[in-house]
Amino acid sequence: MRRELFRTRAAEVTAMAGVAAGQAGFAVMHLTQSDTVDPVATPVSSYAVTWPGVLLFPASVLSLALACAILAGRGVGLAREGCIRFLLGATAVMLVGAAVFRTGTPESGLTWWAQVHRYTAGAAFVMLTVVAALCAVRMKDADVPEWVRRGTWWVTALAASTFLTTTVNTFLPAFLDGGDWRGAGQRVLLVVLSALVWMLIANSARVGVRTAEPVRVPALPATGPAVAATNAEAGVPAFAGARS
Repeated sequence: MRRELFRTRAAEVTAMAGVAAGQAGFAVMHLTQSDTVDPVATPVSSYAVTWPGVLLFPASVLSLALACAILAGRGVGLAREGCIRFLLGATAVMLVGAAVFRTGTPESGLTWWAQVHRYTAGAAFVMLTVVAALCAVRMKDADVPEWVRRGTWWVTALAASTFLTTTVNTFLPAFLDGGDWRGAGQRVLLVVLSALVWMLIANSARVGVRTAEPVRVPALPATGPAVAATNAEAGVPAFAGARS
């Protein structure tokens, strides 16, 4: 009963709207806060400390969390997807944590809530990357559209390489001056992994429509008195031993 609720058309539209709202919110923050936040050098979470990001950042992250939660409930359209659904549900929880606990500021320093924000956001990115890899492997021989199959491979490659770069830039900021452009990698991850969620929702919707199609059962040939009456009207002679 609960899973059927997640498989409804309303749940599908809500999940799609969640991804769209999240991306729209981040786009607005990039446009309206470009004078205070450097998109190349500054982490995405820096938008949360000034207006309008104070509201838009948690709202955008929660919208993406809602999409992941619905996708965890409805599945991604694969035969074996228990681990994938678990990771999507865990991602939703981590995104809620990243939205609730705000990042630190230069004045506050690295507080405990900033630490929670950092690790929950990082865990969400990691788990979505693992989801992309699992989907890419399991969709290799599955009945899915080619663009979804190729898309999961591209997302896996881009997310893994970008995440590796972002991790190095975070913990080794002096390496190749990576600390000066670590924000760019986070934004690539945000766009690529949001696209992954959108692709998985689209594939689950396709499978849901195909499953809901009625099975056509061929009609059995009519027998009995009705056939005999029809034959008599058409002038077809009755064979010996046949009932009329």
